[in-house]
Amino acid sequence: MGERLKADLDRIQEVSARLGMIEREFGQASAFAADNAAFGSQTLASAVDSFADGWSKHRAALIADLAQVAHLSAAAVTSYDGTDEKLAEGLRQAENHA
Repeated sequence: MGERLKADLDRIQEVSARLGMIEREFGQASAFAADNAAFGSQTLASAVDSFADGWSKHRAALIADLAQVAHLSAAAVTSYDGTDEKLAEGLRQAENHA
């Protein structure tokens, strides 16, 4: 119980910002589009369509996950800062009463 929790808030905030940036980049990326006629083979065109459909679904899930983790890490920094401030205020008040 004597261990202290240490969090590098600057690093957590940096990670949060980078995750948000990655999320925005994935969100702004254009969807994979294929011109079926350019493949010359219906089998190849079908495989590419299947891949594109799967990628679109997985990309949407990835974007949602990135947004959630970015939000949670930013909230963690806010929470740690708030807790630290409350503890510091408690110590200041204890010193003033001593």
